[in-house]
Amino acid sequence: MPRIENPPSPIPGALQGLHLFHFDGAPCAQRVRFALGEKGLARGREERFDAVTPSAVAAEDGRWVSRVVSLVKKDHMTETYAAIHPNMVVPALVHDGELYLESMDIIQYLDEAFGGSPLIPRDEGRREATMSRVEQAKVLHRSIRFVSFYWGLGRLAMLSSKERRQLATLAQQGDDGERLVEFYDGYSTRTIPESVYRDHLRKLHVAFEELDQELEDGRRYLMSDEVSIADAFWSMKVLRLLECGYPVERHHPTLYAWYQRVYERPSFQNEVMGKNRFTHRAFRAKARIETFLGRGLRRAVDKLAA
Repeated sequence: MPRIENPPSPIPGALQGLHLFHFDGAPCAQRVRFALGEKGLARGREERFDAVTPSAVAAEDGRWVSRVVSLVKKDHMTETYAAIHPNMVVPALVHDGELYLESMDIIQYLDEAFGGSPLIPRDEGRREATMSRVEQAKVLHRSIRFVSFYWGLGRLAMLSSKERRQLATLAQQGDDGERLVEFYDGYSTRTIPESVYRDHLRKLHVAFEELDQELEDGRRYLMSDEVSIADAFWSMKVLRLLECGYPVERHHPTLYAWYQRVYERPSFQNEVMGKNRFTHRAFRAKARIETFLGRGLRRAVDKLAA
């Protein structure tokens, strides 16, 4: 799998064993933690994301070191983290000094480097179909951002003008493949038309409808009766939208039943929910209040589906 050669930061090269730079509520990091759980790798001790003291650099066998990059505290918008991940997003994985960035690349690496049932099918036909579904999920990643920020995070995710200038400066050192500067400028100044948010919601609704129909053939998981990387990608989209108030069970009942099967897996409960459980409940409570008041994402979805 593609690893990052000669990263600007000296931190990755100093680390031994498995270290994950992540944030508990970020979908891309959640899918990697799910994969770690499926591979029998448990969350170990917590360290500062930039810690390189002698006691911080080595991971225990069978566990990964949790290096939380707080999106709330804007850790991802620091020079230190931008030198690790030039796109200033999570996750990033280090294994024995080698750095991997994109969540799909990370999961592919974990699938090859560690035992357990494969998350990527070995059969060529099934592999191609599975990765096609993953690519679809990757394309819709921006839609999740637009929908979850607008109907979930609200003002909490807005950046000040100073923070936006800082982000733009750091982005010049990378390629800003995530188009964060453009997004935050528009989102924070409320200049993105509402029609753009609703178009992203429509794209997700169409994709959920497609998956709902495919799952009617009785398969347990998204691609077959075995869990795969596709389940890791799509279940985190459902999780995030449920937190924002999307009525998945109401509009996509078969998809919701699939999500419940993934949700009940120990890897999901331990590695995805884990320390994210309180925040998850808080966002769902917020969404219920908005529904009660006659606004929010549920109303938007109901209107879209009418």
